[in-house]
Amino acid sequence: MERMASDDPPGLGRRLRAAGRPSIGFAIAAIGVIIAVVALAAGVGAEDDSPPGRSAGPAEECRTLERTFPVRRTARVTVDYTARRPISATAQGTATEELADGSGEITVTATASRRATITAQATVPETASATVRARGRGRACAFGRTPAEAADRARAGALDRARRMAERRVAARAATRAKRLATARARAAARRRARARVDGAEAERVRELEAAAQRAADRSAGDEARRRAAQG
Repeated sequence: MERMASDDPPGLGRRLRAAGRPSIGFAIAAIGVIIAVVALAAGVGAEDDSPPGRSAGPAEECRTLERTFPVRRTARVTVDYTARRPISATAQGTATEELADGSGEITVTATASRRATITAQATVPETASATVRARGRGRACAFGRTPAEAADRARAGALDRARRMAERRVAARAATRAKRLATARARAAARRRARARVDGAEAERVRELEAAAQRAADRSAGDEARRRAAQG
């Protein structure tokens, strides 16, 4: 009788079955399947080891922002102020002289006035700041390792451009306002100081004028009395 060809697979499993150990052949085949599955899983996991949420390459984001910014400027000025105050003093002098013919005497009274202006100067430096609010708009694009990082960079760039736009619009106005405020403060302070110096000098200066007026009045009265006495 002719032997029919066997359908069993060749190899180790066939030899094992031929040897009467079919269970070992099935175990080896199952191990092979498990190894294949593990290898496939390991291959899939090795395709991308980047952290979750991170793109494979750099990302680009663009942002447009519009904000209102306080624009602050500081100015420093120096103001000179001169205070002036007119003052005067009047005094009366009396002189008596005998007449040339000996018939008696003559008394003359004279009045003299003296005037002056007290001057005091003060120099005051002053610094002041002023703030003007203005709206600015800016747009910027940026690259990053992730979309979130790119968005943050773009947002920062847009904010900076918006701020610069606001400063360009009102920087001159803020500087003018700061200078005007500093000038007003410096002028007021200089005026107070100069007037205080005038007040301090007034009493002494008035006494000087009164003494000078008295000397002039006495001299004038004496001169006039001698003139009249000489005439008899």
